[in-house]
Amino acid sequence: MENNIEYQIMIGCNDPQRQDEIVNERELKEILSLFFTRNKIDFSILDAKGGYLHEDGRFIAENTLCVNIIGASDLDIFKLAKNLSMFMNQECVLIVRNALKTEIR
Repeated sequence: MENNIEYQIMIGCNDPQRQDEIVNERELKEILSLFFTRNKIDFSILDAKGGYLHEDGRFIAENTLCVNIIGASDLDIFKLAKNLSMFMNQECVLIVRNALKTEIR
């Protein structure tokens, strides 16, 4: 078994000012797939529904992408998350880091 780190970046697809998707899920998935494939980074992208309490008191539900990445460095993940946040005009993204034991059979 090999020790590895799995990261999950969860990013909402709604623009906070417009309250709709400027870049839709399909387009964002294509951009991310190209990026990870070009850089030979293990990944998967999952569709999700997410919700959060906005600072103005409204509860916002939106389409969300959950990007799973295995074996990248913390610094690379934080840079990617920051760039995604800026590209999607998001106030924040959620990053989850988990230790894994992996085995390929």
